[in-house]
Amino acid sequence: MSRFSWIAVAAGLACVSGSAAADNDPIDLQAAAERWSVHIVTRDRDGDERVTRIWIAALNGVSVIRTGDSRWWRNLERDRNCRIQVSGTDTPARVEFVSEREEKARIDDVFLEKYGWQERVFIWGDRGETHENYLRVHAVATTL
Repeated sequence: MSRFSWIAVAAGLACVSGSAAADNDPIDLQAAAERWSVHIVTRDRDGDERVTRIWIAALNGVSVIRTGDSRWWRNLERDRNCRIQVSGTDTPARVEFVSEREEKARIDDVFLEKYGWQERVFIWGDRGETHENYLRVHAVATTL
């Protein structure tokens, strides 16, 4: 076997072994909040899974998300359990609704800090009023 073939085989094995370990470990929601986006997995009324790419941020070490009147939001109103998915790895989670205007404004501020000009261009409204719905996301030990 040529030297190039051995290098290709070794590189392939390194990729396979590295990704297998990552797929078995649950993600840290704080680490997920550092990513540009993640997927949230909820259940529609008929039981089907709904997978939606969302922006996520962290406030005081807790993951936070926002949305308008989306289908996945209505799913969470019905069942606060969900999963946060990063690169195919799922973490069971449960959302907590945020209703205090001051906390909503702090959530908007961390999104502005994280997403910068995209937040300014795509999201309008006073801080604490840019979205209809604000949530904290907490990891849990159970699945959907």
